Amino acid sequence: APVTVIEFHSLTCGNCANFHTQHFPRIKVAYVDPGLVRFVMRDYPLDRVALDAAAMVHCAGPERYEALLSVLYTNKEAWAHSPDARGWLRRTGGLAGLSADRLEACWTDRGFTDPIVRSRLEATREFNVQATPTFVIGGRVHPGVLSFERFAQLVQPLLPPGAAPAPAPRVLPRL
Repeated sequence: APVTVIEFHSLTCGNCANFHTQHFPRIKVAYVDPGLVRFVMRDYPLDRVALDAAAMVHCAGPERYEALLSVLYTNKEAWAHSPDARGWLRRTGGLAGLSADRLEACWTDRGFTDPIVRSRLEATREFNVQATPTFVIGGRVHPGVLSFERFAQLVQPLLPPGAAPAPAPRVLPRL
């Protein structure tokens, strides 16, 4: 892809959930799927629950990553501030084929969780990230939710001449 976009996100962030449920589906169809944008997500956990959720998503493996992110962001209000967030994450991980023992091992293995925490520290040091979501597009930092239209304004000038996004439906069907 000619353009790389990095998003720093936290799974307990309401603005991140808004971006991923309201704007990213159109961006994916128009820019990511046709190969115009390489979209890289980096963890920036805002709290322990976000760290647990990120660990669960990574623990489940790359083949389940996108689906679990979608489930977590779509249902954020049900689990993110729940007194039993880990219970909700265990059940959700289980539905995705992740055993409770494997998930517990991921949560307690610092070799697994430390890179997630390091991602946040590196984002702060390298890009001065202070909040989520924050996007790095063409080396420039853009904090806050990006609408489809704003994303297009930032990415289009970085594309090769003549490159055009795929037509993105105004409203995508719910899965």
